Amino acid sequence: MNDLAIYFITSLCAVYITLIVVFLFGLLRRSRQVNGRCLSVSVIVPARNEATNIDACLRALAAQTYPDDHLEIIVVDDRSSDDTAARIDKWTRRLPNLSRVSVTHQNYICPKKNALWQGIKHARGDIIFTTDADCRPGPNWITSNLAHFAPDVGMVIGHAPLLQNEKVLSGLLSLQALIVSTLAAGSAGIGFPLTCSGRNMAYRRKAFDEVKGFNDIGHIIGGDDVLLMRQFAQKSAWKIRFNADADAFVPSASHPDNLINRQVRYQSKTIHYGIPTLILAFAVYIFHVVLATLPIFFWTDAELFYLVGSCLGIKIIADAVFLLFGSIQFKSLKLLLWFPVLEILIIPYIVIICALGTLSPFKWK
Repeated sequence: MNDLAIYFITSLCAVYITLIVVFLFGLLRRSRQVNGRCLSVSVIVPARNEATNIDACLRALAAQTYPDDHLEIIVVDDRSSDDTAARIDKWTRRLPNLSRVSVTHQNYICPKKNALWQGIKHARGDIIFTTDADCRPGPNWITSNLAHFAPDVGMVIGHAPLLQNEKVLSGLLSLQALIVSTLAAGSAGIGFPLTCSGRNMAYRRKAFDEVKGFNDIGHIIGGDDVLLMRQFAQKSAWKIRFNADADAFVPSASHPDNLINRQVRYQSKTIHYGIPTLILAFAVYIFHVVLATLPIFFWTDAELFYLVGSCLGIKIIADAVFLLFGSIQFKSLKLLLWFPVLEILIIPYIVIICALGTLSPFKWK
């Protein structure tokens, strides 16, 4: 193996480890809380065929400790064919600050962006909160997130864990959610937010209007959360903060159905992140391609085996440290039991699913 190949592989490994270290530094930085005035809040919940989930979601929102006279809840019925609308209407008779909006036309190709926009159009709040119909926000969700809205903060994102059962797939999906939140907290902590979850985010209506809402990303399927966050980061001076407080966690059920399609959909947004992020993502992707393929095609090269094996060992240690800090931050140490399975699957997952996310079509739910 020539010196150029050695330099190339070790450079990719160095980039990966550097990113882990930088994100760990960001993870350890806590967002500063402020004692702000009582802001008006609009919670937007898009719902499509969520009759089995909407009651629990609205029960959780009804239990919020935030003053009712500063809070409105808007559930957007996105052309449901089940009893979702009827269940929402039943709740409107119990909660004066709850209303239902029905989607009647399509402003954007992405159904969820369209539903969110229909709700935001009717919203009167200074701060927009979004979550999904299968989520269960804790009672202090709104209060906790508002404490992070300093005058220069336009968006607050948070942890969205998945409820876990004893099944392997559920454990892996829960660990994936932990990885997303750890990466979100770490990248936001260094002022370069990379990801977030629409199940747990809040932003100023003023900032949303400044970046023209979903207008520039409405043609992209998916990305109602991450791509909107990237709009805030790239097109405005507003800061983005991660709220790691346990009171702000928003758990939801995992969805093992249509698993491949969902995973491809999640990864399809990467190509729209912007040049700096794409360069980093490409370096990480090539690093995993190298780990997956070089030993297969050059299995007779002992030096290469040693180098790739060393890089793989370093990567596993770095991943373990990264997730250890994340699991401590988000009180999810039990999820580390799935770490060995994750490390077996993560390289083929990145190599195959990320490629499909860029090249392959997928269906919305």
